[in-house]
Amino acid sequence: MDVAEETEEIKEETVKPASKPSSMGNLLLVLVVALASSAGGGLVSWFVLSKTMISAEAKTGATKEDPKKIDVAAALEKSAVVPLEPFVVNLADSDAARYLRIKVSLMVDDKTGIKELQANEALQLKVRDVILQTLTAKTSQDLITDEGKNKLRQEIQTKLADYFKKPKLVDVMFTDFVIQL
Repeated sequence: MDVAEETEEIKEETVKPASKPSSMGNLLLVLVVALASSAGGGLVSWFVLSKTMISAEAKTGATKEDPKKIDVAAALEKSAVVPLEPFVVNLADSDAARYLRIKVSLMVDDKTGIKELQANEALQLKVRDVILQTLTAKTSQDLITDEGKNKLRQEIQTKLADYFKKPKLVDVMFTDFVIQL
């Protein structure tokens, strides 16, 4: 071998081709990309869910403490109930004799005036008269459904509201409701 060949071999050995990136570097790069994408996905999910929850609350009107529930609770603390003697009436059915047995209670907005209300015999009699007239005008088919009962409740409340100035009539409640069919 001559000198020219030896120098050629030495040049080939010293000049190495560019090395490939190490496998450790590739692994680190993959881990960084995976963590970044997971964190980004988590942030996007949190953002979308929080916006969805806020819009759902806005649609339903629900919050952590619903103001309507608070108002009802406060009204119930201030209110009082006047239970009336049970009513047993013939209904207006033309095909058969049917009767209704019902217990009605009246809720008023201020319990401080309840004694005067219960002592007012003229008012008690007028209330019973209005309820009797309302009940006897109904048929069993009018009252058999929940919708019919709710309409009756609203009708009685509307007719009686004028007789209650102070305390004011808030609700009409049925505590017993039996229709003989």
